[in-house]
Amino acid sequence: MGVLALNGGEPVVKSTLGKRWPIFGESEEKALLEVLHSGEWNCRDKVAEVGEAFAAYQDAKYAVPLANGTVALQCVLKAAGVNAGDEVIVPALTFVATATSVVLVNAVPVMVDIDPLTYNISPEAVEAAITPRTKAIIPVHNGGYPADMDAIMEIADRHGLRVIEDCAHAHGSQWRGKGVGSIGHLGTFSFQIGKTLTCGEGGMVLTNDQELAENAARFANLNMRMTNLQAALLLCQLERLDAQVETREQNTAHLVAGMKAIKGVDPIPRDDRVTRWCFYYWDFRYIPDEFEGVPRSRFLEALNAEGVPGGVGAHGQPIYQEGPFADMDFFDQLGSARKGSLYEEEIDYSKVYCPNAERVYAEEVCSLTHALFLGGVDDMEHILEAFHKIRNNTDELKQ
Repeated sequence: MGVLALNGGEPVVKSTLGKRWPIFGESEEKALLEVLHSGEWNCRDKVAEVGEAFAAYQDAKYAVPLANGTVALQCVLKAAGVNAGDEVIVPALTFVATATSVVLVNAVPVMVDIDPLTYNISPEAVEAAITPRTKAIIPVHNGGYPADMDAIMEIADRHGLRVIEDCAHAHGSQWRGKGVGSIGHLGTFSFQIGKTLTCGEGGMVLTNDQELAENAARFANLNMRMTNLQAALLLCQLERLDAQVETREQNTAHLVAGMKAIKGVDPIPRDDRVTRWCFYYWDFRYIPDEFEGVPRSRFLEALNAEGVPGGVGAHGQPIYQEGPFADMDFFDQLGSARKGSLYEEEIDYSKVYCPNAERVYAEEVCSLTHALFLGGVDDMEHILEAFHKIRNNTDELKQ
């Protein structure tokens, strides 16, 4: 029998870390029953209220609450004037909906590489991908960590492009003290069940531009609207968010400090301009060469056996390697722009190569879900203990 739980040893964690998600109570029950008994399930009063509240929370002037985060992306693309055959630059590491939303408005997603330290879209890669057909850039705040909005906005301004922030992971995150989603021309959010602000399903468009807000509202009006039931739940969850963010920030700081003593597991270096980091999942770097050559898959297997649920980020491999783009069925089914009158060049995502994205996905990125950080400091100590235990017994992982 080995020391590691993977080999029959006693696991470090013997109970659930963090908190069960989602967190709810009497306030949510009361709010839902109030709407239920009113019969105004699809009325707009709660929807308008939550739009105003969330826009203020993220430092935006205007909000359009919607049914989910994916339709929010489609909505802002249309509001921004993206037309059939236009190109939209997206990161290679993101949820596939960031790119499929572009296809759904008959435009063409152009996938570019990431910054190897932050796992966000690389501004240099964005600049290199711009063509006369480029209309917009969609930076995704991966895991809630803000992308380099200074560089992205500067590039967009020089080339006359729209910036659409995909903030599905980043409720409450701030860049230079300003809420994400209010920095670009438009921002989108998801309130799906796993997100740090949730109403089961829901979405939101934010902007500081009145014309863009009106465009988005017109496009969304018929079949994308949020219901009063969703809005009532979201208002209650928004009241809980600040306290949850504070708990996560405190626990993260404790974990980062402890990880400095463990060779081979490195937190993402935090840019001073990231003044608030509210994460959907917390990424860290696993360095096999500093872990006696043990592959990441073996490390994660050992970590999970010790009772710490770790993964490789929420969305896995680069999106050009995923089904919709790897086999192009998505384009064929929709009859979208591939080649012809709308687009002169044939689209073939099998030719896309983003070395940083592929290496990070295959070898390096590890993540912990946000709910793990809602417990006490003792939970962080358990995670650190598991890291130490595995690092001190790498010989067992090589067997």
